[in-house]
Amino acid sequence: MKLKLLSVALFSLFFLTNGYAQTSPNEKNALEYIKNHSGEFKIKENDNFSLRFVRNGLAGEILRFQHLINDVPVYNSEIVINFNKNNEVAFSSTSYNESINTINTRPSISSEAAVKLADKQLNYNEAVTFQESKLYVYNFNGVTKLVYRVVTSAEDLTGSWEAIIDANTSEVLSLKDIAIYCGNECIDNHDHLSNINPTKAKHFAKVEETNVLAFESGTAMVFLSDPLSGAGVAYAGNYVDGNDADTAELNAQRVLVNLPQVENLAGTYKLKSSYVEIKNLENPNKGLFTQATNNFSFTRSQDGFEAANVFYHTDNSLRYINETLGVNCVQNVAGSHAGVLWYDPSGENGADNSHYSNGVLVFGEGCVDDGEDGDVIWHELGHGLHDWLTGGSLSQVNGLSEGTGDYWAQSHSRALGQWTSAQPAYHWMFNWDGHNACWGGRTTNYTALYPGGLVNQVHTDGQIWATVNMKIWDVLGRVKTDTAFLEGLAMTNSSTNQQNAAIAVRQAAINMNYSCADVKVMTQKYTAAGYTMPAIPLRINCPGTQTVTADGAGNYVLPSFNSITNAINSNCDAVVTQSPAVGATVGVGSHTITMTANGSVNCNFTLIVEAALSNEDFNPNSNIVIYPNPTNSILNIKGEFNSLEKIAVYNMLGQVVMENVVSGNENQLNVSSLANGIYHVRFIDSKKTVKFIKE
Repeated sequence: MKLKLLSVALFSLFFLTNGYAQTSPNEKNALEYIKNHSGEFKIKENDNFSLRFVRNGLAGEILRFQHLINDVPVYNSEIVINFNKNNEVAFSSTSYNESINTINTRPSISSEAAVKLADKQLNYNEAVTFQESKLYVYNFNGVTKLVYRVVTSAEDLTGSWEAIIDANTSEVLSLKDIAIYCGNECIDNHDHLSNINPTKAKHFAKVEETNVLAFESGTAMVFLSDPLSGAGVAYAGNYVDGNDADTAELNAQRVLVNLPQVENLAGTYKLKSSYVEIKNLENPNKGLFTQATNNFSFTRSQDGFEAANVFYHTDNSLRYINETLGVNCVQNVAGSHAGVLWYDPSGENGADNSHYSNGVLVFGEGCVDDGEDGDVIWHELGHGLHDWLTGGSLSQVNGLSEGTGDYWAQSHSRALGQWTSAQPAYHWMFNWDGHNACWGGRTTNYTALYPGGLVNQVHTDGQIWATVNMKIWDVLGRVKTDTAFLEGLAMTNSSTNQQNAAIAVRQAAINMNYSCADVKVMTQKYTAAGYTMPAIPLRINCPGTQTVTADGAGNYVLPSFNSITNAINSNCDAVVTQSPAVGATVGVGSHTITMTANGSVNCNFTLIVEAALSNEDFNPNSNIVIYPNPTNSILNIKGEFNSLEKIAVYNMLGQVVMENVVSGNENQLNVSSLANGIYHVRFIDSKKTVKFIKE
């Protein structure tokens, strides 16, 4: 991968050319923060960092700084800095690898040569659907090496295969499937490929991307979220898979839904939107189910049912995130797919599993087809969200990403209200695909606590993370919990464990000005689950400038500003006072309000009190005329003033900047000393106000 060095220092300003590169006004502040906390981060002298990814979200701005050796990134080694809306550093996380040594970073083989070595090991024969080769400094069994990391997916390969190639010796150091699985067997990543042989790959072709955007609305028949939950029944009788056989009971659980976007290309409709697109990524190849109508209605015995079901659920989830919650989250893997998630409803070579990798979802077909269960679909998409929010720094420490997928699926299915809290299925994960003869499924009512309950199996351990977040969900509701969950996840890195993820989610809630009561609920639930949560330092969300209007006499009585400052501490017992005090009277003009919490935390903000101007003040039929307007010096005032009348000139802050008197029919006012801007002339006896511009 090509890199461009802009400056070299202890913390160099550096940008990757992989589609993620961004700049931020907080970059220098973040680098200074890293420098000042280098001991805490255990950064070795002369190590360099580059800004590789910037995300602006509801919880503030997140900057990811890549660890570099010379001009090459260190694999999975970065520092993450979060700035809240006040541009204060609110949170940081690190996966910085201090064991990496400085080495020669000039490779002896090319990236293309590394790809050929990987292809030879994988021995695939059909079309490549994803492939990339990047140069990294890599910790291999405690030894720092320069490597190419080659990742390959192909139609006749199940999963996403990573080959680590020594960039100097051409040795294949490791080969494994890095796709994130959770179908009915929920297998872990494979360590080795069973069909490795020296035969060169015979076929290489890229899946073509299309950029035609010709969308219109459509409809489909789908399960919400699965037929058993919809009917409120167990897996039995006519409610069994039956090798995809149609039954009246199962077909009756299909629901007609609207599809906001489907592609219409010259009268051919395809399951493609601005978020999601169907593709053939793995065997079996059952086609793309294009048709001459925008109504994608299939029975479950038809393969098109899974295609429409997956499309609806993934598109619906991404619209909910981006358009309802307002959380910025779209597919961003190396800038591929034009930001669109690809999915294959019939893959895994027919096996009973599903996976996420490299911006794609693939669903298997064994036992209950995975594409029929909304929990499976939302779970696998949860891995993608985790990947995209972190700019590719997804963590499986303690099964964090598995728990993330389970939470995301359960948040959706529970919101449908199909089970009561007294029923076991209320907590079940994969109600249709699991908890039956196919496999045992999982739960979000897991009783093990962190960290003692960890068993070092990612799918099992992930239930701790999913369970505690659903307990928060039950109190705060879906929207609040989902938003904090996603925004907090964006602050994590590739080595984040469950406890640090909990701290990040709570910090996101604080950054978004959640109430102290909400933050307290999160603290209590996380603590009860075994996480050690740091005490929340007393803080005030200081309001910005407040502009108010005085009464007719030019006075304003100060209210309590506590409701907008939202003082937060661990016990929600912060007492906020203000000066001038509540009930004090101030006049037209600019005032400084000081808020003090528990006698120690101060917040100063400006209160601007403007003059009260009624509608009649601006009556266009007024017999008072001023000219020229705009003016730079003399303002002529024409009217019928029978006796001396006082006038006052106000600026836009409501401050009196000039006073005078007028009489007779014509008067002049010299305003040359005023700063350029907009002013109001108030005629006290006439109760009229006229606006003019000084330039």
